[in-house]
Amino acid sequence: MPSSTASKRFLQVYDALPPDAQHLLVRKHLVPLLDTVSKDAQKSTTATATELQRRYARMPSLNLKAKKAEIATLMLELSRDSRRSLIKERSRREQLLSEAVDSLVQWLNDIWKVAYEFRTNFTLAHTCLLFARDVLDQIGTGTGGQVSACGCSFTSMFIPIRITSSNGKVVKSFVLNGAQNLENVMLWIWRDLFMTVLATGSKHQRNIVPNMIDDIRVVLGWRALEQLLRGGSKSFFEEEHEDEDDHVHEPEQTAKPLNVIDDEDDRNYTSDDCSSICDEELYPRLFYAPHWSWRITDQQSRLRDLVHTALLDIFKVAPSGPLYSSMVSIAEDEDDLEEELHPLIMSVAGHSSDNLSAALRIMSLNNRTESVNKLLRAYKHLLRPQDAASLQFAVLIMSSNFFYRTHAISIVEEELLDVSNVFRAAIRSSFCNIGSEVNKSELKQILALRRDSLHRHTRVERWVKGVLTPQVNTPHPMALAALMIGIPLPPGADGTDEGDMLGYIELDGDDPEQEDLREEFRPNIKARLQGWVDTAVAIKGGSAMLLKMYAGIIGDMPFLRGSDVVEEMIGDRPSKSHVCDALEAFRDFCEKQRLKLAAAKGKGTRMSRSNPSVPGPGPNPTSSVPQAEPPTSDPVMDAD
Repeated sequence: MPSSTASKRFLQVYDALPPDAQHLLVRKHLVPLLDTVSKDAQKSTTATATELQRRYARMPSLNLKAKKAEIATLMLELSRDSRRSLIKERSRREQLLSEAVDSLVQWLNDIWKVAYEFRTNFTLAHTCLLFARDVLDQIGTGTGGQVSACGCSFTSMFIPIRITSSNGKVVKSFVLNGAQNLENVMLWIWRDLFMTVLATGSKHQRNIVPNMIDDIRVVLGWRALEQLLRGGSKSFFEEEHEDEDDHVHEPEQTAKPLNVIDDEDDRNYTSDDCSSICDEELYPRLFYAPHWSWRITDQQSRLRDLVHTALLDIFKVAPSGPLYSSMVSIAEDEDDLEEELHPLIMSVAGHSSDNLSAALRIMSLNNRTESVNKLLRAYKHLLRPQDAASLQFAVLIMSSNFFYRTHAISIVEEELLDVSNVFRAAIRSSFCNIGSEVNKSELKQILALRRDSLHRHTRVERWVKGVLTPQVNTPHPMALAALMIGIPLPPGADGTDEGDMLGYIELDGDDPEQEDLREEFRPNIKARLQGWVDTAVAIKGGSAMLLKMYAGIIGDMPFLRGSDVVEEMIGDRPSKSHVCDALEAFRDFCEKQRLKLAAAKGKGTRMSRSNPSVPGPGPNPTSSVPQAEPPTSDPVMDAD
């Protein structure tokens, strides 16, 4: 017992030492002990060392330093070729790219052999995979120089890959269309590496797996962690939106565990046909590989727990709908995951606008109306215009509960009023004289004319020109600076953009971090209005509220009563497209509400004529229940 305790203590200390210290300890202290033991013990130790030497003699060498030098030379040649091609009009770019990618592909196979077959050098294999990913990034984005003047060759390369074992058996085949998809092969190798470490590694090696997973998150993003569990395969949602020809995983060519460097535990643990009879409920096919032994396959749940922990750490800081969906897709029990995340979401929802938007979407997906109502009452002021979609979904779910329906309708009314105010401000910016008393009086006279009269058409044109904001012909300071250094003015920079600052900034339309700028200079009024109108229609009692909003909008912006006036205001104004879209949306909204109001009025009139004894829509003096007031006549109908 004392000797066993001493050996365990020694192993704990040994595992905690850095590699150089371990090597020094073996050479200076452990090797001399062989001279003090019996000859049989000496022979046994020497025979074991010789056997290990024989087995590892077939192991490929992962010379990271040599590979870095080789890749650096190829990158330098690519950079030189990009400059040389401008002068000589010929390029070896495709040849150099093919050479670099072929070198990486062969190296990836060696990395897999070392990590999975020989079960050693796990940290080195992980470092090599990170370097390979960095090389792909340099070639693809051109961070190493003028390498990626054109990425067509890189993204359209046809790359067949076969991961083979040391005895020549094909373990996995990939057919890639584009070198950027080598990332999927790396994730497949990473999964085999982690599964092997968890199954056969020491405690110290198992403890560094979370750090390796975090390295992948930093380099590839958190979405890659779900792909890691799937062996590089994307989620179902991502696959639906991806070109089917980008990458194809061919089925594995082997169904039996490979002959690897094993120990007694492996021989006692595995069986020849274990991989072909794995239970799909315990081991979903996307999460395991046929070449795994039972011992390795049983580590799948441990790897899933590690990935879940890594995603949970991100979720605690920055929850999001896509991140929640990713966690659900790898969870063993979705209900347990929901119970685990619910208190966390409620506690961090008020920390930022992004957190609240994500919390509302997640709670709405889980149909937690009480939690949605609590979040909106406490933190609704944090929401931004770009969060309208999450808020609309949350309001719609909350309205399904009778107790919160009144709150839902009040939010819809408040948001529609806000959209109307934003629209009014945008109109005032483009039509600065629209609020003058003279123009108001003239608009009233125009709306009283027949719609198809020539006189009305002429007056509408004159009225729109009178309310239009004068264009500033002075170039923007940035355009003036460009002229000073000899750069011609780009289209739209000659002062015809009416001060639209966004025209001078190159924005990515899909970048969520630039949403604030887009909302400030070009608010998407049309989408917000249509979204809230659709939400109101889906809520019981929302249609009546829309008629109320319609009356207020017509009274405040009477030009919406004439569709011909709106058409003339839209005109040809490319730099103010968001205003034109908003005008069209509000015009359509007012026309629909006018038709609904006319239909309700006509229905009430027909009922009164068919049965005079039936009281009309007015108040009934004999009833104790208060009646709604009859709809008033619409000024649009009177004008037309």
